[in-house]
Amino acid sequence: MNLRQLSYFIAVAEHRSIIKAAQLLHISQPAISTQIKLLEEELEVQLFERRQDGTILTPEGKEFFSYARVALDTLDAGKANLRSHKVTEVGTVTVGIPGSLSPLLTLSLIEQVRQRCPNIKIKVVTGLSGHVAKWIMDGTIDFGLVYSSSDVMGLDFELLMTEHLFLAVHRKNAAAVRDMCVNGGISVANLRHVPLVMPSREHGLRALVEKVSSAVGVKLHVHTELDAPELLLECVLRSTDATILSLAALRNIRIPQEDIVTAHIIDPVIERRVCVAYASDRPLTRTARRVEVILRDLLKAESAAGWWRFATFNE
Repeated sequence: MNLRQLSYFIAVAEHRSIIKAAQLLHISQPAISTQIKLLEEELEVQLFERRQDGTILTPEGKEFFSYARVALDTLDAGKANLRSHKVTEVGTVTVGIPGSLSPLLTLSLIEQVRQRCPNIKIKVVTGLSGHVAKWIMDGTIDFGLVYSSSDVMGLDFELLMTEHLFLAVHRKNAAAVRDMCVNGGISVANLRHVPLVMPSREHGLRALVEKVSSAVGVKLHVHTELDAPELLLECVLRSTDATILSLAALRNIRIPQEDIVTAHIIDPVIERRVCVAYASDRPLTRTARRVEVILRDLLKAESAAGWWRFATFNE
């Protein structure tokens, strides 16, 4: 049994004539008769009977007609749906964005997807970079941005950009830090003299900072540990502690920008890699890839805007 036989069968049944079906399908009458005969032999029933008023379905033919009609209608619907995908992306895409990048990118991503891909439903989840990686691997999200310094089994990474980290302190406490700076930069060696509020060692940023400082023999003075990124700057404003962050973490926050003073960490610089990550065994759908392109464009635009110092987009 094949689709050609089903289409011939339906055409004869609907027009009650092999002649009319042949004219409609632009094929010979014998060709239709042969395929109908093969179909009857396979089903082991007679599908039609010839009468003076036309070629009429038998009771068995009527029963089979309903199944054949559903089969062809389903295939037509499937073809139409696939053709529509060529014109516009449809479906739901879930994206993970680390907390320090979320205020910068999330609302812009939602707005851009609505404008450029109105048939895509987008969901954005925020968490630590390590959480985003885990959500990708277990299928909770389609893809996400992560801070990557090493390979992770089960994930594929594409480097999007690199950024440098900065020391951030309340302006009322900036004088002591400024005395340790040269041309707006503070050396890792001088960080030992600065009381810090930092995330715990499970946080990727803390691990990176500790790795760099340890490599040059510096022990940081972490006065307070705080794993709520949105509260780190609040703590800086309410204490004499400083923190270490990306400049992106300062964007789109309610804290007045003028209340925070930053110093570029140098000798050595602390560089962080921003990557887009996917599950190795689960390729992105065309719809998810479209959202990924929009997210990539937003990150590129922000890195070129001028405020994100020492951020380099990977073309």
